[in-house]
Amino acid sequence: MSARAAILERLAASPERFPGTLLLTGPSEGALERESRRLAARLLCPGDDGAGECRSCRRVEEGIHPDLMTLLPEGVGDIRIERVREALAFAAGRPYEAARRVVRIPKAERLGDAAENALLKSLEEPGDRVRWILSTTRPDALRPTIRSRATVASLPAPSLEERETTWRERGFSEDEARDLVLAADESEEDPAERLKEFRELRLAIVGALEEGLGGGRLPPLLLCAEAMAPRGEDRGPGRLLSELLADAALATAAVPAAALRHRAVAGRLAALARRVPPAALRDAAVMAADAPADRRRGNRRLHFEKILIGLYGAVRRDGGRSG
Repeated sequence: MSARAAILERLAASPERFPGTLLLTGPSEGALERESRRLAARLLCPGDDGAGECRSCRRVEEGIHPDLMTLLPEGVGDIRIERVREALAFAAGRPYEAARRVVRIPKAERLGDAAENALLKSLEEPGDRVRWILSTTRPDALRPTIRSRATVASLPAPSLEERETTWRERGFSEDEARDLVLAADESEEDPAERLKEFRELRLAIVGALEEGLGGGRLPPLLLCAEAMAPRGEDRGPGRLLSELLADAALATAAVPAAALRHRAVAGRLAALARRVPPAALRDAAVMAADAPADRRRGNRRLHFEKILIGLYGAVRRDGGRSG
């Protein structure tokens, strides 16, 4: 049993000793969602169905158990104070059929100030008949007053092999699963579309690097920097550029293609690496991974322009031959 499983099994083994408020944290929204549902099912199960196959556990999984309530944000906004008030009333009521009630709050970082304030007393003194399960990938975004009232359990990041297996189990091919690990979280609503966008972006970046560094043309590199400027998400172009440059740097050491993140373009990256000094590739990869915290368009564009112009200058100084 993994360390994660051992900790959480101890929490769920005795519902009477389960903390009144549990805060689940981890890097994957999908994993947090599954774990919070599993724990809710154990808390509401009339028996000890560890497999989650009884009628009660199935209704938890389907979100229709009468003693389970889930608070979700509406669209891109916060979790509304009206929904929190409904949850407080639900928590104060008597269970319909289980020994207790459970309130789940996925994406707890999207509780607004008013919603957090309304929850504080209930999280600190939930009583015997209710359990709160909050989850978030961004625990630092929660106010300390919320975190201090909860027992915190962290889910470790799944291995690359585990994440690839998850995507394959959802019907994607081996190559698609490998790219989805790089492109999307498993909670992605439309992974096929995300994969398409990711692959198009990767080809565009590699093409710009080939034309700019291999062909000696600066404009494609400047256009590439401009395209990255407005994008601020974790899996955006800056991270992708960093990964591609890091793969190219590895290619200069003649590592096998299987060791690269982006095997689909390994040959093109190896050809590019023969034209760029290895030290310049390594330095550029590190810089690309460290985009400025200020995500205004101008700052990000200048950051990536500096990286790509620096590579362009390194190639010209080196005469197109890696050293």
